[in-house]
Amino acid sequence: MDNPVVAAILRRRSIAPRRLAAPGPDRNQIELLVTAAAAAPDHGRLRPWRFMHIVDRNALEAVFRDAALESEPDVVGDGLKRESEKAHHAPCLIAVIARIDPANTLAPEIEQWVSIGAAIQNMLVASEALGFGAMIVSGRKVRAKAMRKAFGLAADEYLVGFVAIGTSDHVPVALQRALPSDLVTAWPSDGH
Repeated sequence: MDNPVVAAILRRRSIAPRRLAAPGPDRNQIELLVTAAAAAPDHGRLRPWRFMHIVDRNALEAVFRDAALESEPDVVGDGLKRESEKAHHAPCLIAVIARIDPANTLAPEIEQWVSIGAAIQNMLVASEALGFGAMIVSGRKVRAKAMRKAFGLAADEYLVGFVAIGTSDHVPVALQRALPSDLVTAWPSDGH
C-alpha cells in the first residue's frame, strides 16, 4: 500500500492489553494520540468525549476490584485477582469518557456516539502509525457505580472503556476482512 494512512488503517489489529509491554507512548506521543482523537468528525463541535491518562495503577486496581465485586458479589480468589491484574496490563491506559447531550437539536445522540467511536478509532490508528499496539477494552465493569464514582462522572457522562497502548510482544494473526463487494450495494438497485 503506497498511502501510509490507509496502510495504517488496514494494518491495525486489536492487541490484548496483556500482550502489550513497555515502551509505551511518552508524554508527547500521548498528546499526539489525543490530538488525533480530537480530529474526529464532531457535528456542532460538541466534543462529546474527554480522556484521562491513568497514572496510578494501584488506585485503578482498587477500583477494578470494587467494580468486579459490585457486578459479581461472589467473585473471590483467582477471579478477583484476575480483575485486579487487568489494571496493570499495558504500559499506557487512556480512559475514554462520553459526554452525551440528549437535548442537543443540532447533533442527535446517535451522531454524538458516532463521534466518540471515530475519536477512539483515530487514537487506535494513530497508535498503529506510531508503531504501538492498542485495543479498546470495556465490559460490564465500566458501567459500575464504583467506576462512575472513581472517575467523577457527571450524570450525562459514561465511561466507554480504556484504550490500552504499548509495544506488542507478538505479530498478530492476519484477519480475514470482509470484501467490499459483501458490504456495499448500489442504490437504487438494478431493476427498481
